[in-house]
This record gives sequence, C-alpha cells and structure tokens, in this order.
Amino acid sequence: MDYLRIWADESGETHLEEVTMSRTVRPSEPGTVELRLSDALTVDRLQFLEAVAVEQVPDWHCAPRRQLVVWLDGWVRITTSDGDSRLLPAGSVVLAEDVVGAGHVTEHESGVRRILQIPLDPDRPASSTSARLTR
Repeated sequence: MDYLRIWADESGETHLEEVTMSRTVRPSEPGTVELRLSDALTVDRLQFLEAVAVEQVPDWHCAPRRQLVVWLDGWVRITTSDGDSRLLPAGSVVLAEDVVGAGHVTEHESGVRRILQIPLDPDRPASSTSARLTR
C-alpha cells in the first residue's frame, strides 16, 4: 500500500508527497494468496464518515489531527498551497498531517461519500517529519 502525504513545511506552505511503505512477504496458508504486510501502525481509533458532497464549496482547511483517510467510494481532489493537485480514485489512502500552515482544499465527487478516518497515535507530535510512516 502506498499513500499520499499532505504536510506543511516550516513556513506553513503545504505539499503533497507520494510515499511507498515497506512490505514484508508472509508465506500464505494453503488455499490463500500471498500476503504483503506493512509495518504495524499505532492508531487512536477508526471512524466511519459520510461526507455529504451535494452542493459543496471547497475551502482551505488544515487536518484536524494527524490521520490516515481512506476514500471508500467516489473520487477526491486534493490541492495544497504550493499549487500541487491530485485527483485520487476510490480506495486511495492519504496521510493528512498538515495540522498547521496554509492547509489544503478537498473536493469530493458529488453525492454522499463514504470515508474511513484513522487518527494516528495522539502522543506523536503532528508537525514532526520524523513521524512519517515509512519506518
């Protein structure tokens, strides 16, 4: 699993970064497929969310906390203050850790979108670049 990271630099400018997680191949059991596992992540909780994106006017905002966001259906467009923008399909994973700075804009495909929010360990500092998931 790879993910898109949203982060803010020291001056508050936000950026997007493609991140590849390391994987360990586990022997599969008879009758199952090969498993490729990432390192375990410490999470705070998992929340299911429905975003009602009928008449939306996307605006700049920061992430409310350091969290993984998984779009279960529909597309999403994320734009950062440095001008970078990505159109992501359903199933995309984003690490939102721009809890300070200029923030980002999130535009959802119209309709009721189903999303998973997975806040990460609340004891880790949100602005620390050393807290990246690539360990």
